[in-house]
Amino acid sequence: MKWMSCLPGPRIWPAALLTVLAFAAFNVADSQVLTRNYNNQRTGANLSETTLTTSNVNTNQFGKLFQVSVDDQVYAGMLYVPGLTIAGGTHNVLYVATVNNTVYAFDADTGGSSLWQRNFNGTGRPTTRAEVGQACGTYNDFSGNIGIVGTPVIDGTTNTIYVVTRTVEGSSTVQRLRALDIATGADRTNSPQVIQATVAGTGDGAVGGNIAFNPVTHNQRPALALAAGIVYIGWASFCDTRPYHGWLMAYDAVTLGQVGVFNATPNGNQAGIWMAGAGPAFDAAGNLYVPTGNGTFDGTSNFGESLVKLAPVTLARLDFFTPS
Repeated sequence: MKWMSCLPGPRIWPAALLTVLAFAAFNVADSQVLTRNYNNQRTGANLSETTLTTSNVNTNQFGKLFQVSVDDQVYAGMLYVPGLTIAGGTHNVLYVATVNNTVYAFDADTGGSSLWQRNFNGTGRPTTRAEVGQACGTYNDFSGNIGIVGTPVIDGTTNTIYVVTRTVEGSSTVQRLRALDIATGADRTNSPQVIQATVAGTGDGAVGGNIAFNPVTHNQRPALALAAGIVYIGWASFCDTRPYHGWLMAYDAVTLGQVGVFNATPNGNQAGIWMAGAGPAFDAAGNLYVPTGNGTFDGTSNFGESLVKLAPVTLARLDFFTPS
């Protein structure tokens, strides 16, 4: 059956409720949805669609197919793998991640109980909105928990889903990159990895000529991306509460070792990488393109309000465009 989510990405959806709309008269397409916007060019175009037309999308054939319960709100986009061997059978599978740091695998045709689910709070808990976004006074971009926010990405060759969790453990906030088997939810070898990074700089939060990634102030909003065996992860802020910078990091998809780091304003401030929840876009050579938000700009080391071109793996800056 054709399915689509009625979740519009970054908007809030009532907790513990996920609704799927479907064309009950048609078979599931073989198309996979392994990344946000279908592909690494972020076109948002499903060019393999052969069934849906403006004539058959009507009240007689289109409507709610099923509803399933999840444990919290869903900000991350959903992903889809057809014909997967899972839970003792073959299923078309829908992957859902919540702000309570839980990942679910559901049958995309029938809903029902999850094929598997895992929660990654451990001995901790998700961040709450009262703990971030102080620059807004009352922070309302989130209404409750802030765990998994960025859309995961799936490697269809290795059947691995990559996701970033966010937990408060004692007095510390920890963000982790996890690699999970899409058939079982089990961690792959080397998973998880605590996310850390340091770059040279004199900007906001600098200590001794270096800026360390701050897991408290940085919002992992952009979708994760996967290209040529490298996972890319970006960050912005919570209501421009400083100190923060736009960060992009690259990890080897197998070892989960960090192979590249980019900071948009090492000698300044802000310039978050938001992507409106989408992931970095790639050209044919594997170069990445990311826009930054408001922040410091000097055309040398600080690139607020810019479109930046970065090299694959190392994330070395290759070019940029900034409006006058």
